[in-house]
Amino acid sequence: MIRPSTAGRVYLCLLTAGFASAQNQGTAPHIASAPPALASLEQNVKDRTVEWNRLAQSLEGSLVRLLPCDPKIAASINAVTKASDARTAAVAAYLDAANRQAQLQASAAQLVLASVKGLDVDLAAEKSDLAPERAGLDGQLANLTQSVQRRASLTAPQDSLKQIVALQQQRSDAVDAAVTHADVSATDLADAVMQFQARQAALAELQTAYGTEATRWHAYYTARLARAQMECSISKGIVPAPKGAAKGKKQ
Repeated sequence: MIRPSTAGRVYLCLLTAGFASAQNQGTAPHIASAPPALASLEQNVKDRTVEWNRLAQSLEGSLVRLLPCDPKIAASINAVTKASDARTAAVAAYLDAANRQAQLQASAAQLVLASVKGLDVDLAAEKSDLAPERAGLDGQLANLTQSVQRRASLTAPQDSLKQIVALQQQRSDAVDAAVTHADVSATDLADAVMQFQARQAALAELQTAYGTEATRWHAYYTARLARAQMECSISKGIVPAPKGAAKGKKQ
């Protein structure tokens, strides 16, 4: 008789076989397309990047046309800095959410993999139970078949026993199929775990790299604003112009 735990895990095995097949065919969930919240964060990154690029690319060209102490200089630099910081925050939020999703996917795949591996023990026990059951049924059917030749009234019990034998064969076939699927699923799920873990590691590296880039951009715009303020002070005669700058003016 099939144990309840075995029956449930056989079903789980068949489900994971379908998951593994989808993984192999490239149809498993992708980070950027899974939950709507993550897709929204991704779109926000795109929008903030477009805004930052628009302001950053036109910054120097617009500053050249302004006088050193024009308030528009500081306003323009501050606007680009704000756009850069907004892009930084958007990317950080996206990468953080994507990393958490990769962790959840890896953990879920590991749990299913552990369940599939544990299925082997149940399947072995189930096959062990089925073997003597089948032997007993075959013996009963053989005896009943001989008796039917002498007593026609035993035809109905013989038909019922044949149905039981057929059902028992279906159970045996289901267990054999589950064994095959368990082997395939275990391999594919192990690959899936590795892929999710690799994705998680890549995202962690990307977070570190982007954090460094964001710091550099912020430092650049801070320095650019300081330079503009220095140029204004020089033009007012508050701060002596560097020798190189003075030569430039004479030319």
